[in-house]
Formats: sequence, C-alpha cells, structure tokens
Amino acid sequence: MPINNYGVLAASAVDRRREGATGTPHYQIHLRDADGTDYRAAVNVLSQQAPSDLLYLADEDFRHPVTGLLPAAGSGWTALASRPGTAALDFVRGKLFDHTAMRVLPPDLPGPDNDLADLLDHYVQRAIADADAAVYVFGQRFGPEPGVPDKVFGFLPGNGVHDVHMNQGNSGQFRGDDGVYQDGGLLIHLPDENRWTAVFLAFQSQSWHTDDRTGHALPATVPHPGRAPEQSSSSQA
Repeated sequence: MPINNYGVLAASAVDRRREGATGTPHYQIHLRDADGTDYRAAVNVLSQQAPSDLLYLADEDFRHPVTGLLPAAGSGWTALASRPGTAALDFVRGKLFDHTAMRVLPPDLPGPDNDLADLLDHYVQRAIADADAAVYVFGQRFGPEPGVPDKVFGFLPGNGVHDVHMNQGNSGQFRGDDGVYQDGGLLIHLPDENRWTAVFLAFQSQSWHTDDRTGHALPATVPHPGRAPEQSSSSQA
C-alpha cells in the first residue's frame, strides 16, 4: 500500500544537523511554521539497499506549475491527495525534471563540496540565513508525539516529515511503500530573487518504469542514470 500521511510541510528552516555515514544516516533540518510549531525533516543521504549512494538533481531555477499549487508559505503541514492536478509530486509522471540528468553522490566525505550532505547544506544554510526564504518539504508525516521530545533537536512534541525521496519503483521490503503522486522533495523559494530551488533524490535501486496505478516497478528493464542497465531493480526507504 502507499505511504501514509503524504503531504507537504511549508515552514522556515532554523537549524540543521549532519549525521555520519553509519547505520541509516540522514541530513536533519529543523523547521518552524508561522504559528511557532517545530518540525524535523529527515532527509536520507544513504540507501539501505545497494548501490547505497543516492541519485540527486538540484535545479537552482526550478520552473514548474506545481509551485502555483503550493500552500501559503509558513502554513505548516498540508495533507495532499495523491493524484494529478494537486501539489503532489510524481517523478515519473509529473514532468518535474529529466531523471537521466540525475547524478550519484556519496553521503558524507572529508573535504568541501564533494558529498550529498554538502549539497543539501549549501541550500539549507542559505534558507536559514534568509528570514524570507520559504521551505517546502514533501514526504510522509510522522508525529506529533505528545510528551516525546524530538530525538535530534529536542523540541516538544516530536513532529516532522521523512521519506523525502522518490516513493515508487521499489522492491523487496520497501515495495509496500509504492504509490503514484507521493514522491518526496525539497523546494525553496527565495522571494527577493523570485526564484525557486528544487532538490530531488532517488535510490539507485528504484525503477523508473512504474505502474500508473500502483507505482510498482514494471518488468521492462530501464537503465538507471549514472550506471549500467541491470536486469532487476530493488529499493529502499
């Protein structure tokens, strides 16, 4: 079945934290909406299934009709119906970007500007520094958890969004997360420049040839960007 509680968080970025490349590392973002509610966005930087490095695409001048369908800046969490004509993202059907332009990045390496955490930091740090920057994080809601502090930033209650990546074309234990119009992503609006930045992430093990109803991988083999074609695909969450 598709992921639960799909939607988009509209908030401001106030802090971030990089986690090391062990276990299931994430790039963590602390966000706050206009009502003062705190959230954490947990962004995968490493896959649990091989190949472990993620695919990414960063568009610093993102132009797409979906930006006109988004909720107001700072409005907090908005549940989205997983269907076309809404703000819901679909990497396969939504014509958001050319997936063959995606490239592979390791999660976290010594040195500057050479890994996925560095890439995310570049855009998130800018959003933190700009009080007018509007951040939109697409994915699956978790919490709120009354009386339970957030495990990374410590605010109460624990609350946020994860699965900020492609959520279709999976296999193995993650195939049950498949669905259409429920992909994750990060959009940042810089009003002073009237410009959108978009960051999209996917696992190398996911298929880009998916069923229009279920989002499950279809039998046809489609080459994955950044590596040679394989005879089967697998996934991650």
